[in-house]
Amino acid sequence: MQNDNNNDKSKIPTSVEIVDVPPPNTDKESVSKTKLSAGVTELSKDELYRLFQFRNLAYLGTLARDGSPHITPVWAELVDDFIFINTFEEAAKLRHISKDNRIALSIVEQNNPFNMVSIKGKVVEQIGEGADEHLKKLAKRYLGIGKYYYRKPDHKRVILKIKPEKVMGLSIHPAFYFLAYSPWMK
Repeated sequence: MQNDNNNDKSKIPTSVEIVDVPPPNTDKESVSKTKLSAGVTELSKDELYRLFQFRNLAYLGTLARDGSPHITPVWAELVDDFIFINTFEEAAKLRHISKDNRIALSIVEQNNPFNMVSIKGKVVEQIGEGADEHLKKLAKRYLGIGKYYYRKPDHKRVILKIKPEKVMGLSIHPAFYFLAYSPWMK
């Protein structure tokens, strides 16, 4: 039974207050500087880095020559406020960013699909040196082994260095979706 009284003592106690409107930003470490809509929380840098630390796939969006979107699941890492993605020289995403360096990236936490981030940014550099070692490092994290067996020998690897320009995240504790809680349904 739902009670509209905000001071109802029979509510399930939580360690986090869930509200439709986020509190004002007093955190100087927040990565989002845009106006937020209801239900969207600002991510701290630690929360953002956490999404990149585990085996969460990132979905990279680039713009094709005709302006249509092209989305690819990729492995990614965040180092010193830059995102690094490993690809090969003949990949469509590399052709796309060579013509238009704007990208969009989305990451959803595999264990809690309600923890997610969307990032808009630009590829600021394409790095060939160290790309093979970078691929091994990503393979270790994502596959649990230090080798990527699907690599073709003639594919020269390239690291895309991305500078995030706009970051927006959302986080809902898993307990709330088991309780059928939704901040958007009243």
